[in-house]
Amino acid sequence: MDKSKLENANQLKAPTLSVCTICKNEEDDLPAFIDHLLPWVDEIIIVDDGSTDASCQIIRDAGPKVRLIEQAMEPATGFSGLRNRGIEASGSDWILHTDVDERIPAALATEIKTAIETEKYRAYRYRRLNFFLHRPMKGGGFQDWNKPQLAKHGFHRFENVVHEECIIEGDDDYIGQLDEMIWHLNDDSYKERMYKSVVYCQEQARRLKKRRITIRWWHLLLLPTLEFLRKMVKRHGYRDGTPGLMFALHSSTAMFKACSLLWDEQNPVSRNKIEAEVTESYKQKMKDQ
Repeated sequence: MDKSKLENANQLKAPTLSVCTICKNEEDDLPAFIDHLLPWVDEIIIVDDGSTDASCQIIRDAGPKVRLIEQAMEPATGFSGLRNRGIEASGSDWILHTDVDERIPAALATEIKTAIETEKYRAYRYRRLNFFLHRPMKGGGFQDWNKPQLAKHGFHRFENVVHEECIIEGDDDYIGQLDEMIWHLNDDSYKERMYKSVVYCQEQARRLKKRRITIRWWHLLLLPTLEFLRKMVKRHGYRDGTPGLMFALHSSTAMFKACSLLWDEQNPVSRNKIEAEVTESYKQKMKDQ
């Protein structure tokens, strides 16, 4: 085949697409996540962070399109390190980065397959339709997410230990915008949301610490109140009725816990001091007898 025919053949070949995600104890979500991708993507890469349930076996049994990468999270790189490990393992032209609790409706899948055929962009932003307690949310800040997590291989990486961000090489001129939305199913119950909140509160406390805030008593009242108003009013959480109110109150409570964590760190009292007081009380009692 001469050079011109080879070039024409390469142009006709559709670009390949991998979906990369990270996983830890996701046995309930994994089957549906894998099944809805298998018919239309070239490869599914799942980086597992030490699952102790049936997650790894589900991945191994899913067929040749699905690859398991076992990679323990490193504290220095966190979630970004796991995401970047998925990039390294991918052999596709384009990579779509998702979470295991996200689903790609057929209309978005069609748009993605068309979009990656262009040579104009290195990445695409897309929006999320976020669900809270299995209800699609219109406000509360859920509607603000719009990030470029569909990108060409070799032109992107992730940064940040928690709340990782996909960084695209070049300026915004290289990033397109998709119209359809991915569905983010989020928590299966409010109980699950409570468990996750333990991690998020600690991260929020670290962000407050970076801002060099010294927590006073009034921070414990003011910052949670402002967080509630931001979610409920500024970001239109009222549009979602009772679930919107619940989420605003949940966010407010999480802010209170973050402030409390930082206050406790800034105002430590050693338990040894209390133990010493108990011991001293007995010594004093013996003297008095």
